[in-house]
Amino acid sequence: MTCREMDSVISSCSSNSLVPPEAAEHVIRCERCRRLVRLLDATRELPEPSNSQLKRIQVGMVENLKPVRPLPPSRFFLLAFAIVFLAVVAAGALMLGTNGWGVLSMGQKIAVFATLAASAVLLALSMVRQMVPGSKHAISPTTLPIAILAVLMLVMAAVFRSEEESAFVANGLMCMRNGLAYSIPTALLFWMVLRRGAILFPKLVGAAAGGFAGLIGLSVIEINCPNLNGYHILVWHWGVVMISSLAGAMLGAAVQYIERWRNQKMS
Repeated sequence: MTCREMDSVISSCSSNSLVPPEAAEHVIRCERCRRLVRLLDATRELPEPSNSQLKRIQVGMVENLKPVRPLPPSRFFLLAFAIVFLAVVAAGALMLGTNGWGVLSMGQKIAVFATLAASAVLLALSMVRQMVPGSKHAISPTTLPIAILAVLMLVMAAVFRSEEESAFVANGLMCMRNGLAYSIPTALLFWMVLRRGAILFPKLVGAAAGGFAGLIGLSVIEINCPNLNGYHILVWHWGVVMISSLAGAMLGAAVQYIERWRNQKMS
């Protein structure tokens, strides 16, 4: 008799029925099935809850029941994220200017903004699916933000030529400040929307939301900044996405810790 057949025997036997001889022999030989039988025997020996206990459990469950408004369809959130992305980037281009867009070649525009668009779509899908427990992910939410940072770095290193720059820090800090000025408020807006879902891992959602907001900041400064130095772009432009992702993950970790502390205090 195999372990699979033993599982069928255990599930079909009642507490008072006899175990077939071949099943008993298998239990003697197999440590896994022996532990399972012991566990089931211990469970059957537990006393059943009394009527008063069942009533208290029922009352406690009814008291905590609250009406829950169902989430809108996923396409609603995806459309909302797309509108926010385009609106914030357009506002940034209007306020800061489009000098960077003018100096980019056609190949650089396609490589950079196609990568940004694809990354934004993947992160938006990941955020929406994490709002509903049990959703399937094409790419793990843990891996996706890291993979996007790596791909962005590779694309920028391949597209832009690196050279020395006299005002490297001063120019870079200005670009990073402009990017974060659009990323941080957008990330907070995303977080308020994402909290409507049943999020099991706020740290992962925070990393995705921060990375998505960082892509918005990066898009704004790519359109605005005419500096095509690869070092400048890799450190200061790409750094906006990295900082936003890390900040989102840290905020999510803090929320996760607070929720766990509250649950332990209530229990």
